[in-house]
Amino acid sequence: MRLALLQDHLRSGGTERQTIAIAQALAARDHQVDLVVFRSGGGLEKTLAPERAFRLHQLRQGPLKTDWFAPGLRRKLARLRPDIVLPMGRMANCHAGLLSRDPRRPYRLVATLRTGRSLPWLYRRALRHADHIVANSREALQRIVTQNRIHRPDTSTVIYNGCLREFPTPESNAQNPRPNKLHLLSVSMFRPQKRQIRLLRICAKLPVDIDWSLTLAGDGPTLASCRKEAAALGIESRVHFPGLLADPRPLYAEGDIAVHTSEKESLPNFLVEAQMAGLPVVAYQAGGVDETFRNESSGYLVRQGNESTFLDRLVKLAQSPSLRLQMSQAARDHARRNFTLQAQTNAYENLFNRLIATNSHA
Repeated sequence: MRLALLQDHLRSGGTERQTIAIAQALAARDHQVDLVVFRSGGGLEKTLAPERAFRLHQLRQGPLKTDWFAPGLRRKLARLRPDIVLPMGRMANCHAGLLSRDPRRPYRLVATLRTGRSLPWLYRRALRHADHIVANSREALQRIVTQNRIHRPDTSTVIYNGCLREFPTPESNAQNPRPNKLHLLSVSMFRPQKRQIRLLRICAKLPVDIDWSLTLAGDGPTLASCRKEAAALGIESRVHFPGLLADPRPLYAEGDIAVHTSEKESLPNFLVEAQMAGLPVVAYQAGGVDETFRNESSGYLVRQGNESTFLDRLVKLAQSPSLRLQMSQAARDHARRNFTLQAQTNAYENLFNRLIATNSHA
């Protein structure tokens, strides 16, 4: 197969990491994979290995440097002659909205839905007119039905995010739990919708007999305000901000519980990784959060805004090492059944083969 993946910018986000992983995995299976990026200079671009199996193309924006501008995209696709075009992210899917109404396009266009945010008009157009939709959660598909009246049960598929890191059974605190000792972990971009500040406020209310610490890893525009909030709450000595890490696996190995207080999500990679590492989860329901773990088995799902329940679940896990150990094993089992990169790659490959076969018979 000849595959073209579209991405506006290789910033250090979850979708961009999934884009690179999908491109590399499919190219490793001897498919011709071209990753077309609207502009250069993203943080992940610097990490790409020279020996990567896929080809990287950067559109020439000149001095403009903006995520929404894709000059020469149609010409680039005409030269690459892909069988499948897969846009990843909001801006790429908006451009797919432009491509979707071209009656002359020879390729199959697969729109993707990986966001919990509102969808621009061109994005919605792509979802209506692309040959197929791939969402990374069941909730995302249901949301476009209820919010945008886009109902395509026969031409839509759920393919979960693949876990991009290997997690052997760790010698972690989850394996040897300590009573009343709690190391909480959150790995996420610092953006307003992630709501790390309310996590800080919840942790500040933990009982004094629990010796807790919190690591908030990541970077972004709300990091400075979170640092100030930790100081204002008098808990700065308990909160660690390590920044954006190329490999956060040592943090998972040291953690006891994964905590997530976002109010808008699609399918958070952090919770997938946490389950793979054997960390029980306490998380607010948002988007596809409830599809990343098993409520009451490998974690606790909390209704948005119910701060007292969130706090209660943390205390319950802190005071029950045996429960943490039980949930830790359930977490690994759940993640390895549902979120391996191999399973994701197989699903994309099978879908693309079906679409190409359908197109050849049209």
